[in-house]
Amino acid sequence: MPVADSERANLRRIPDKLPMVALLILVVELGERFTYFGLSGPMQNYINNPYAPGSDLPGALGKGQAVATALGNFFKFWAYASTIIGAIVADQYLGKFKAILVAGAIYVVGLVILVTTATPSAIQNGAGFGGLIAAMVTIGLGTGGIKANVTPMCAEQYQNSRPVLKTLKSGEQVVVDPELTVQKLFMWFYWVVNVGALSPLITVNVEAKHSFWLAYLIPLIAIVISLVIFLSNQKRYVKVGPHSSAIVDAIKANTIACREKGFHNAKPSALAEAGKDEKYKFSREARYTDAYVEDVRRGVKSCKMFLFFPFYFVCWTQIWNNLISQAGTMALHGTPNDLLQNLDPIALIIFIPFLDLVVYPGLRKMKIDFDPISRIFAGFLLASISMVYASVLQFYIYKSAPKSIHVWIQAPAYIFVAFSEAFIIITGLELAFTQAPKNLRSFISALFWVTIGIAAAICIALSPVSQDPHLVWMYGSLAIVGFVAGCLFFLCFRKDRKWASNAIILEAVHVDTNTNAAVGQVDKYGSGKSS
Repeated sequence: MPVADSERANLRRIPDKLPMVALLILVVELGERFTYFGLSGPMQNYINNPYAPGSDLPGALGKGQAVATALGNFFKFWAYASTIIGAIVADQYLGKFKAILVAGAIYVVGLVILVTTATPSAIQNGAGFGGLIAAMVTIGLGTGGIKANVTPMCAEQYQNSRPVLKTLKSGEQVVVDPELTVQKLFMWFYWVVNVGALSPLITVNVEAKHSFWLAYLIPLIAIVISLVIFLSNQKRYVKVGPHSSAIVDAIKANTIACREKGFHNAKPSALAEAGKDEKYKFSREARYTDAYVEDVRRGVKSCKMFLFFPFYFVCWTQIWNNLISQAGTMALHGTPNDLLQNLDPIALIIFIPFLDLVVYPGLRKMKIDFDPISRIFAGFLLASISMVYASVLQFYIYKSAPKSIHVWIQAPAYIFVAFSEAFIIITGLELAFTQAPKNLRSFISALFWVTIGIAAAICIALSPVSQDPHLVWMYGSLAIVGFVAGCLFFLCFRKDRKWASNAIILEAVHVDTNTNAAVGQVDKYGSGKSS
């Protein structure tokens, strides 16, 4: 039976159990991230340093730090910009499942190119650079296709849409909250991402002690295994089919909203009341409902938030290129200069469960709502602190004798960025899914990932100052940018904190005294119906 909002407000909220099938989909994300980071880890050295067997710094192409950083940022830009292609293919033509398989096949082709052109004979014969560019383009396209679709497909496996009143074995009554369940799902999704991101622990050591081609062969094997597992469980997945006009419909809805000066006025009920129900052809379609217009409005609102994210990701990107080069100028004492980047996923593997099992439940017990806007703001501040630390460290590197500062002093820069990811990236993924119309989830998720591509493009423009003697000011400027962007974000969206916290539209609460909560499902445009 329904429960009054006042009664629900006094009960403790808990997340539901995560569906097992969602965890199966995480396998393909684990394999893709293992592959992506595994090949990205050695890439700075591969491009930066010359081929010199026996050297402390392994290398292949000898293009220098500026070129290495620019190409690394190009790869990141293309990989995340191509999520738009993957989203369009999924939402309008193939559906998420088939789009992931096609992208995975493209990914494998790119890795084969990279492995074969990274052999010593290929490098010495001049095939290394051309092979790298071809591999970057191909792998980037595959990355985008998987990245745009695996996140929303994983979240779609959780079908409950309404909060449920549940009595625990202890006798306590709690509300099983779908909002918290989706938040939990994305937290553990990102935890899996960072388990995969530990792959450079393997590949950079293989690169240093054996060869680049073997270091790149390991990610190739990983992505093939994950795709086989993903394909073998296809009958168990909840699959949302493509909608041939999904993106076009959203554009039409936005056009009507612009002409009518607001989404409220663009709803068919408002158009009918104003005598404009015959004005727009699309507004007469059966699928154009008040609920659909509201879904599009929420999607647009979340996209406005994403406009600030490139300024965060410019700071985040530094741990994958410039900080690796910074480590190369420090006293290594046997530590590969590209090993410390693994502190980022290690910190997240520890921090995410701590947030999920200790911090967030504790805040809920104290009736403190650490809403999405506040979490994102906290992430901006932590990224800014990381860049301040990198700037100060770079100052002392310049001031001190060459290779006199121990490389592990660099560690806090990575850890602060890791903490920031737990607040910004996880929350961004959550908003991209919960605020999107059901048939545009891949597209809105892709728009979130595209902000990383935009940040990478900005970093390409910064390549001329991504080298000595400008690095102190570069890191310092990024710290200022991150701080100012975070403050502006909070000022712009502080009034939307309640809206962002209630990301899933909840219509009623149902009582459940069994171990597992009762479920509700959402129809095509978000209206709830009991199962």
